[in-house]
Amino acid sequence: MANRTYLYSANKELNKFRDVSEWANEIPLFYKIVLGSETGTSTSKIWNFELPIVITANFQKGLNKFYDFLDYLQTQPHLDAEAIKSYRQETKDFFKKYPERELDLFFMEGGEVYDLVGDMYPLEEQNDALYNEIINISKDIDEILEKKPENVFDFKDIYWLQEIKSDITTLSVYWTYVTYYSFNKS
Repeated sequence: MANRTYLYSANKELNKFRDVSEWANEIPLFYKIVLGSETGTSTSKIWNFELPIVITANFQKGLNKFYDFLDYLQTQPHLDAEAIKSYRQETKDFFKKYPERELDLFFMEGGEVYDLVGDMYPLEEQNDALYNEIINISKDIDEILEKKPENVFDFKDIYWLQEIKSDITTLSVYWTYVTYYSFNKS
């Protein structure tokens, strides 16, 4: 098994999907940020599993939250502004090149990554935990963007923000027009 997380865009009816990203062995922070608007759960379209193991979110609002957060982070003197700018630009360039990927929702299939520890923690419980983590990260970002503290690391001492402080590549993106489990192959 590939042990990847897959991110697709989808229409509201969940009958049209487009590949946008995949990530090996974990669920990256940029997924957790773009999935933080109108977050929901759904059943898998690639796994034969009856319980919800998918996270969904509003596509455009999620991208806007990501852009707004990156713009704010560029004002932070302790961070590599050029790296942050490159993550934003890679994202904009991908969706400019592939505008047909901009659908109503993000649709994240995490089953392969959940299955890495599926014998200890049921897949649906891992999805619930990720859902709650995404909601919390989204609330943190909303508060940060509302207050725009001069130094975000003095404002909030939270694990995911400290990860960004210690390694800016925690925010790196990977967009692709075709994933291993592709909805676009001919």
